Amino acid sequence: MKAVIGRFVILTHIVIVTLLVSLGVASAQETAVSIPAQPCVEPGAITMRVWDAVWAAAIQESVDAWIAGYCPGAEVTLEVVPWDQYWDLLRTNAEEGDLPDIFNLSQDRFYFYVNNGVLLDLQPYLDAAEIDTSVWGTGMVEPYRWGDERDLYAAPVNWDTVVIYYNKDLFDAADIEYPTANWTWDDFAQAAEALTDPSGDVYGAAVYSEYQAGYPNFIASTGMTPIVGAARTQCTLDEPASLGALEFLHALYEEGIMPSVSEIGGASADDSFDFWLAGRVAMVSNGSWKLSAALEQAAFNWDVVQLPRSPQSGRTRSIVHSVGYVASADTAQPELVANLIQYLVSDEGSAYFAQGAGVAPANPNQQQAWVESFGDTEVNIQAFVDAIDDSQGVTVFDEIWDTINTELVINIFDLDMSVDEAVALACDQIEAELAAQRSS
Repeated sequence: MKAVIGRFVILTHIVIVTLLVSLGVASAQETAVSIPAQPCVEPGAITMRVWDAVWAAAIQESVDAWIAGYCPGAEVTLEVVPWDQYWDLLRTNAEEGDLPDIFNLSQDRFYFYVNNGVLLDLQPYLDAAEIDTSVWGTGMVEPYRWGDERDLYAAPVNWDTVVIYYNKDLFDAADIEYPTANWTWDDFAQAAEALTDPSGDVYGAAVYSEYQAGYPNFIASTGMTPIVGAARTQCTLDEPASLGALEFLHALYEEGIMPSVSEIGGASADDSFDFWLAGRVAMVSNGSWKLSAALEQAAFNWDVVQLPRSPQSGRTRSIVHSVGYVASADTAQPELVANLIQYLVSDEGSAYFAQGAGVAPANPNQQQAWVESFGDTEVNIQAFVDAIDDSQGVTVFDEIWDTINTELVINIFDLDMSVDEAVALACDQIEAELAAQRSS
């Protein structure tokens, strides 16, 4: 799972954001402020931990600006712990009551920390600062809410969403109109069938691979939380909406419109994306983290479009992942810590992150600059931003990753197991893990 979630939060294809450098902090000041920065009440010393050195450099600039402009005299010690060591150390710190004041957390890891009471509830501080948390898309913040009042325990740093990448040359050759943001599952299926060319060894679509990039997006568009319910009490794969989405995709596979896992060369989203780059499939689902690779490597004309809409709900929903800034419940300076987090996600503070980290910032006033940072391109990059509005956050967790990411996919799309049988097997494993979590 570490390698996969790493793609959620560490873009391996870093974009050189030259436009953002020219826009700088001033760009946030020229538009309506969505998240303001505020002076601290009293300075102090804070510890902070992140896992990515590129992010750390940008965050350090933001921290320095906070100290200079809003909290003179404050001291922040920023530590970088590599990904392969980060989570083991963080869990040990949590168990020993020795967490840093502020640290980065991913949605799939949130439950352990909040359920063990080691995270600071940020909601009172956000309320006091009159910050409307709805400025962030629901998928970014809902997985970080907890308790009867659904308080927010993390402020989102970034985001990545999923769209359909499509080969325009293959659409043109088949004389098919390009898809639009209002297309439906039926439109998608009809286009995929028409684009399938057995004589040319080309498939119409490959959209099932992996949790964030694949089949769960179709489940989400029905309104069902994919795989694990938001309350983390049950497997949702056996719900009628989930079964319907999987049956829809399975039918495309059985009809030869989608390739098998073996034909693609693996069950990962990287494998299916490479299959698309090779011209072997007309449409593939994948995330904003692949945008740079497509721009650099695709040898054909291509574009992106939002995922097709469920015929029942009329919704298009992307799985979104957002890293969050969280704080230790044991921090000696909760007000100061909350003030720094507020600055880091503010219009002003997040500009430094957008400039230096090369990822899509969660702050709404930085998102258009991210789109424009790709320069003069006809690719519909705005589709990634539009996918934020009605998005689905991550509710799954490490212990079930192989079950949902590899085993279920291979069983349905390679070993020809029925959807019902594959789902029953997966839910048995998921329910066992959920029960183990409840008893721990």
